Amino acid sequence: MSLLTKVGFLAGAAATSLTGAALAGTSADVSYEDLQQRLDAAEAKITELSASQNADWMTEQRAEQVRGLVQDVLADADTRASLQGSGMTAGYDDGFVINSNDGNFSLKINGLMQNRWVYNHRNYSYGRVPANPSLNPADPAGSKNDYGFETTRAALNFSGTAGKGFYYNMRMQYSPYENTLSTGAGAGDLGIDWAYVGMDLGSDGWSLQLGQQKFDVMRAWMVNAEDQQFIERGNQVYYWGTSDYTSGLKLKYAGDSFRGNVMYSNGNGTGTLGNQFANGNTGYAGNTTDWAFSGRVEWKASGTWSQFDGQGSPRGSETGMLFGFGAAAMKPDLDRTPTAGLQTPGTQWLVTADATLDFGGLNVGASLTYGDDEPRGVAAAIPVGVSSPDDQIGWAVEAGYFLNDDWELLARYQYLDAGLKDTLRDLGAGDTVGHDNFKTLTIGANYYMSANAKLSMDWGYQWGGNLNVGGAAYTGWQNTAGAVDNNGADVSGNTKQWMLRMQLQLSF
Repeated sequence: MSLLTKVGFLAGAAATSLTGAALAGTSADVSYEDLQQRLDAAEAKITELSASQNADWMTEQRAEQVRGLVQDVLADADTRASLQGSGMTAGYDDGFVINSNDGNFSLKINGLMQNRWVYNHRNYSYGRVPANPSLNPADPAGSKNDYGFETTRAALNFSGTAGKGFYYNMRMQYSPYENTLSTGAGAGDLGIDWAYVGMDLGSDGWSLQLGQQKFDVMRAWMVNAEDQQFIERGNQVYYWGTSDYTSGLKLKYAGDSFRGNVMYSNGNGTGTLGNQFANGNTGYAGNTTDWAFSGRVEWKASGTWSQFDGQGSPRGSETGMLFGFGAAAMKPDLDRTPTAGLQTPGTQWLVTADATLDFGGLNVGASLTYGDDEPRGVAAAIPVGVSSPDDQIGWAVEAGYFLNDDWELLARYQYLDAGLKDTLRDLGAGDTVGHDNFKTLTIGANYYMSANAKLSMDWGYQWGGNLNVGGAAYTGWQNTAGAVDNNGADVSGNTKQWMLRMQLQLSF
């Protein structure tokens, strides 16, 4: 019943009452006070009904206002979640990710921090007596021990898609050893490890990449630093120049059981001396190769491709088997390579094979690499008529075992015959790099503190020819040129050393 109806009804009732009372007054004695009381009661009732009606109206109005406010808040929250109404979304998915609503544009940001404490002890055999310890570059101040802290890597990686069918990948990294993979000497700067653009060639797994990128030949190098099982790759890996970056064009294929790549690149970019294929990150005018090709093919007998993007096999993970074969070859440009008084450099090549077995808590891996890059050699200047280095061969076996979900035990043995001893004997320099071959045994453990933090410790022992075989910077092993015995004979290759490393890694 409306207010007007109620008031009209009451007014009519009041009028009727008053009229009745008046008429009754003609026949009965009705006082003025009695009529006034009845009128006051009627007015009070009208006021009460009016207040009640107004209160109901105000309640409905407030409800509408509250509903409008809630809708405004929800709309604002939705706008903020979708990046101001653009339809984009943001979040974390193996990295911080921003995606457009159609999926054509995306940006993923990943980071890596590796902070280490390293202790290295060298045992110079045969009664080493440095002629001038304070000036000996191989052994400053004559000390046998080096120890301290370092930030080995601090990296940011940017990857994603840039329109339908195109993707990109770029990593910036600071390290005391940046851009020094092949020389083992640190410059301490910020560099770009890789920066390439990719294009999907259809839905059948083919793609094309152009720019600065890895040689995808050896699996130990293809697995990124943050996904390594051990604190660092070994010298046996870094010795081969395909453990580096170059600029080139790479064709890739990825199927259910097979994947592979072939790349045409600048090769070593700076000539033939030094480690094979190394230092390919140069401008076009620095390219000193006629041609350089590399590639790899992999067969996944079981498991998933994603599990082989890293090393290790946590408890409960899928069983898998992966077998790979890689190769690389390059020919120097003799018009750009100085050869006066030296042997004419020839084609350099290497082949490598590896196997990885994951058993859900236990993993085993092995690799074998064989190469021929004569004439090169550490000596850098190989006169005509002096024999070239032998072919090189290296192999490694490693294993990891999870004691529980958090603790993992590790062991690795590496061997390398750098093929240098014959050359230096012919030069009359004796066994400058040692006639023993390079060998390293490493044992260690990982403690997985969280999905993104890992604490690692290992101890390694190295013996044999460890003179500048590559990777000494990142690995922590010290090159030992210039070690002599009491008779003045160089015994660098017979020097033994051991190393203790601890590392805290945070990656996201």
